[in-house]
Amino acid sequence: MEKPSIPADDTNGDDEPKTFGEKLLAGAVVGGLTLFAVVPVGLVYLLILLGTAAVFPQAIEFEGTAPVFWALLLLAPCVCLAMAITVPVRHLARASLRPSPAAGNMLDAACSWLTCFLVGLMLLTWTPGVHAHSMIPAVTVATASVVVGLLAERLGFGRGNDVHKDR
Repeated sequence: MEKPSIPADDTNGDDEPKTFGEKLLAGAVVGGLTLFAVVPVGLVYLLILLGTAAVFPQAIEFEGTAPVFWALLLLAPCVCLAMAITVPVRHLARASLRPSPAAGNMLDAACSWLTCFLVGLMLLTWTPGVHAHSMIPAVTVATASVVVGLLAERLGFGRGNDVHKDR
């Protein structure tokens, strides 16, 4: 009696998409997940910036609605540049100072504030149609982002493993 032939499984462990359709689907999934993560953060950042512009109307001026879309478009490159500056500084400070957990959290908060401040400055400087007359919006956005980050961490939306150790 002959055994029926069973198609050989891909045993080389290659999980890469093989066809153009599979590659396109994988790219769409990764792009969708990225948008799902980036859009809410960008919208909160933009909401804080617009709120700051409403509270301090002499500090920042917008020429229509186009600067809002430019700011959203420039947000990711500005964040990358700011993090390229602050992440190495944070790692060097942690390595050289070896801070206690409380001091380490303060260092993280300070680096987070500096990152958001730099992003705010870059957006105010580089966004077409935005005229900033002071740094108040960047300071406000940075301070609000640290406060929102601390609230999120306190409510359990923070750093994943470190949040619920007592459960």
